[in-house]
Amino acid sequence: MDQIAAMRTFIKVVECQSFTKAANQLGISVAMASKLMQQLEESLATRLLSRTTRQVNPTEAGQFYYQRSLALLAELEETHSQLTHHNQQPHGTLKLSVPMDFGYLHLSPALPLFRQRFPDLKLDIEYSDRRVALVEEGFDLALRIGHLSDSSLVARQLATIKLALCASTAYLARKGRPEKPEDLKQHDCLVYTLTQPEWHFKQGGEAQSIRPQGPLRANNGVALTRAACDDQGIILQPTFIVGEALRAGQLVSLLPEWEKGEVGLYAIYPHRRFVSAKVRCFIEFVQERYLAPQKWDAPA
Repeated sequence: MDQIAAMRTFIKVVECQSFTKAANQLGISVAMASKLMQQLEESLATRLLSRTTRQVNPTEAGQFYYQRSLALLAELEETHSQLTHHNQQPHGTLKLSVPMDFGYLHLSPALPLFRQRFPDLKLDIEYSDRRVALVEEGFDLALRIGHLSDSSLVARQLATIKLALCASTAYLARKGRPEKPEDLKQHDCLVYTLTQPEWHFKQGGEAQSIRPQGPLRANNGVALTRAACDDQGIILQPTFIVGEALRAGQLVSLLPEWEKGEVGLYAIYPHRRFVSAKVRCFIEFVQERYLAPQKWDAPA
């Protein structure tokens, strides 16, 4: 039995809760995965996995072996990475999940430079706003924007992004300019559906929240920005989306004396103790380009 291969397979089976999914991600047959697990349990004289018709779960002994195997393999990979760091570029395939608007507007234009720096590293990118199952779907890293819920995954904040409330001058000429947050209840608000349903504002010690209503709801910030530029209403969007329209005068900032909040740009990855070279180089690249405040600032 190849013990390293068996440990890798065991980890993947536990994370995917499925022999089939684990085998697919490892590029081996289901029969081979099953054989490795059988050999591993026989060599330890311990049952590691509890199998049902729907899924596979670790036993108490299996959970202990999973945690120890995870640490041992991570340390092995880190040792290998450190020894080869000075004479070998990161290589292999980096599977990423990135938010759609951020990916289109900011990551895609930067990819030629990233590829120039790391020519031996292939990228497999999913542009999507869905919350991927990082481990189960085989992603090495995800970029996410917003307020994150508690998770067993590592969440490393790379940048802070401001929110801007804005509309076109033509819309304001037609509907009037709001002077305070509660005035927004009388306006056509263009609502982004993938965040919390309320808009929050702060001024000094005062806080107000309103639930925006309007003629258009969408799960895409670029589409809402386009609608605002076409005089359809008021939007609350991150400055990385609306910044260019604000600078070009297509949109104007509203309620400048009120804070509209901010969200974080996060790198999400599975292991806290060790990070692979390919994941590390991508995180450092994103930080280098987007950590500086001027990358995000716009009239808000």
